[in-house]
Amino acid sequence: MGKEVKVCIACPDESFRRFHKVIKLKHAFYFINFLLLTFTSVAQSDSAFIHKGLLRAAGTFAFGTMPQNSISNAYLTGNFEYYAEEKISVRGNLYYFLNSTTKNSPLNKNGALYFGAFYHIPTHSHFDPVLGLQPGISYTQMNIDGAHDIATICPLASAVVGFNFFGQKWFHVQVNVRYTIGEHLTAYDETNISELSFNFGLGFNLNTRKKR
Repeated sequence: MGKEVKVCIACPDESFRRFHKVIKLKHAFYFINFLLLTFTSVAQSDSAFIHKGLLRAAGTFAFGTMPQNSISNAYLTGNFEYYAEEKISVRGNLYYFLNSTTKNSPLNKNGALYFGAFYHIPTHSHFDPVLGLQPGISYTQMNIDGAHDIATICPLASAVVGFNFFGQKWFHVQVNVRYTIGEHLTAYDETNISELSFNFGLGFNLNTRKKR
């Protein structure tokens, strides 16, 4: 794998910043729980929204960490998914890189595209757990010694575990955890960009064919 990038993250108020991050994560989980409880209260118990021909889309926020280099990142993401069968779907994901949240991060660009297949574990309810494999590409640029390295396209491989929760006919909540394997390679730099990311958000559904 590539070399590790040394990142200086020392800060006098490091304890306060870590506490602030924990508070923000708690708020995110409280928001997800609120949505799930709200959708559960309005959902019909005998409805089944997961079926062949279902097309759904979601816009989400994602937060990732690159453990090899101690870099944390924020993304705006979107995805489209089509259920070819009740248990099998194909999904495309777009990750728009907002910024690194780590001080003095060498990462300048890191947008990504993914496409692959997902398996949906049957529950016969509003809960739709998924497992997926998605290869992809990223458009990545690093800061090397204060200057921008060449932006390059990097091949990626990723595995996803998560769930959709269908609260009503037209809406759902999506939560995913993704692990991506990749490496930024140029003539000037070799950096491991493998990343563990978490995303959540609200999605919309469209039935493209009648259920039998």
